[in-house]
Amino acid sequence: MTTVKVLQGILKGGKSQTENGFEYYEFLGVPYAKPPIGKLRFKSPQPPESWLNERDVTKTNSNNVACQVDVLSGGTVTVGSEDCLYLNVYTPQLPTPESAPLPVIVYIHGGGFIIGNGTMKSENGPDYLIEQNTVVVTINYRLSVLGFLSLDIPEAAGNMGLKDQVKALQWVRDNIGQFGGDKNNVTIMGLSAGSVSVEYLILSPTAKGLFHKAILNSGSTLNHWAINFQLLDLTRELVKILDYKGPLEDKKAMHEFLVTIPASNLTLAAFQAAAKYSPKRLFFGYVPTVEKDYENNDAFLTTPPYKLLKEGNFSRVPTIRGFVNREGALTGIMKPEAKKYISETSDFIDYYPYDIESNKKDQYNSKFTSAYLKDTKSNDTIEDFIGDLDFKSGVWIAARFSSMNVPVYLYEFEHAGKINHFKKMFGLTLEPGALHGDDFTYHFKKEAFEAIDETDVLIRQRLVTMFSNFAKSGVPVPSSSDLEPVNWPPFTAASTMYLGIGKDLQLKTDYEPKKMAIFEELYAKSFGNVWKLRYLQNIRST
Repeated sequence: MTTVKVLQGILKGGKSQTENGFEYYEFLGVPYAKPPIGKLRFKSPQPPESWLNERDVTKTNSNNVACQVDVLSGGTVTVGSEDCLYLNVYTPQLPTPESAPLPVIVYIHGGGFIIGNGTMKSENGPDYLIEQNTVVVTINYRLSVLGFLSLDIPEAAGNMGLKDQVKALQWVRDNIGQFGGDKNNVTIMGLSAGSVSVEYLILSPTAKGLFHKAILNSGSTLNHWAINFQLLDLTRELVKILDYKGPLEDKKAMHEFLVTIPASNLTLAAFQAAAKYSPKRLFFGYVPTVEKDYENNDAFLTTPPYKLLKEGNFSRVPTIRGFVNREGALTGIMKPEAKKYISETSDFIDYYPYDIESNKKDQYNSKFTSAYLKDTKSNDTIEDFIGDLDFKSGVWIAARFSSMNVPVYLYEFEHAGKINHFKKMFGLTLEPGALHGDDFTYHFKKEAFEAIDETDVLIRQRLVTMFSNFAKSGVPVPSSSDLEPVNWPPFTAASTMYLGIGKDLQLKTDYEPKKMAIFEELYAKSFGNVWKLRYLQNIRST
């Protein structure tokens, strides 16, 4: 046992070690904000309360993950709690007069903004990064309707889950020195919705100065599932499910009603409301949005992400951005009807989630057909389109925009290893390549995945070394070595160089230029206007 004094009181932590015998300190379930319960539901996070005696943080508490649907139940039960604003701190050394502060990596979990957690060590083990002498912090934040309800009123402005992340970073700034970390060298990192969160933090002025580098794995604010401009429509469906009897135009009445509903019932109803939309596409319902500015210094995001990225109006920090080569395979598993529909109709624009002028639809369908189907309607090429739309195009375009202002290192993970995260989760043996999220267990430890071979070990060492080098210096490969026999230059709009990470490391250039050009043209048309989500129209006629 060991103790650390933070601003709120004394924490009693424990010690652990990696499978290689590397010892480190751990502090599990540390509160970084006041529990967002009762009158604080749907409000911005408040500063954490202090305590008098030593607080035991040697064990994780599964009840303190964010309230969410248990996907294994088919969406019929929930796990977790509203009382979820906790984080873990892992450090290889506590400060001494002789020690220099260590770089800090703050990890933000994924899960479509509706599931996931950052405090269960069995799911987010820090072992590999901690061995590189970095301080690792993993966090929870509010999810689904509890984290992202927006009624366009001050009482429920939206983006509470992202504001939780800002509050966690403020806690890190104020306290991480007590754990041996350097508050002036913080890297934020995330997978999927966690990667989207990282980009939102880059875009939000409320997070400026709280971090100094960023690593984004398979996610961008430009991905259609990562933002919802019409949350009021979804909420009207939600309150119907909950048997609300008041007027659907009275936002304050709906707010007063939703505050009274138990968190579990509210979360289940939000899952059911989202399920009524978009049968062919990824859609998670309650996700980030653009807020109204009530001039109370509380807004997280008041300008669309596309505009901020294009205009260079964001925190200018070095970034690593990446995707996997088979991003569309996961969507194909979750939404098999999408591949079938496109294969049968060649109607790509019907799958595209934003409104396009009717006289332009045939034009874009022709472009997509030429780029993807060519002479065959194979599942592989349709999977490529879905992966490009759902993930890669957003990552690529965001990289192009941001590279005009900051160093960007872009990668494509393509290794089909024994510990690939989603392949194992779904019991798949798909070859070749990697599915969305498969790179997760190459930088974080997940206890259920034990089988590993020499190639997996080598790739894990490479990925962890590159990420930790970046956290330390802002450069993932300072110089070529036996472990990393490549010079990885920054990506630019002119050179478009990126790194392929498979059994070998290979520099590539200009990922699918014909395909990305179509998406860049579509994004400029869609995101430059109203961002009218076509699939949200479905619910109005039912």
